Amino acid sequence: MDRRELGAIGENMAAELLRSKGYVILRRNYRCSAGEIDIIAERYGELCFVEVKTRQGFAYGRPCEAVTAEKKKHIRRAAQEYIEEMKAQGYVPRRVDYQIIEIIAEHHVRAF
Repeated sequence: MDRRELGAIGENMAAELLRSKGYVILRRNYRCSAGEIDIIAERYGELCFVEVKTRQGFAYGRPCEAVTAEKKKHIRRAAQEYIEEMKAQGYVPRRVDYQIIEIIAEHHVRAF
């Protein structure tokens, strides 16, 4: 399985997790000039911009550690573009939140 396939599986799992917690998925893989947002969701009037990081273990640290200051800056800029698009359509969120979902897929062979 390559990185792209693993990432897609992780994003699907993250979307299901959010749905199970009452979030409504508004967009997936939103792309604009500022960057990309994996999932845009809403719950109780709060607009959530979600970065999903999927790894096959901890060899390179926790997945959330891959969300660098530079990546956060791109996500915030992309979120602002999305909000501006929505404002043009008459939607103004009450609150905004930025979230990270970590997906760890570890396979333990001969575990016991």
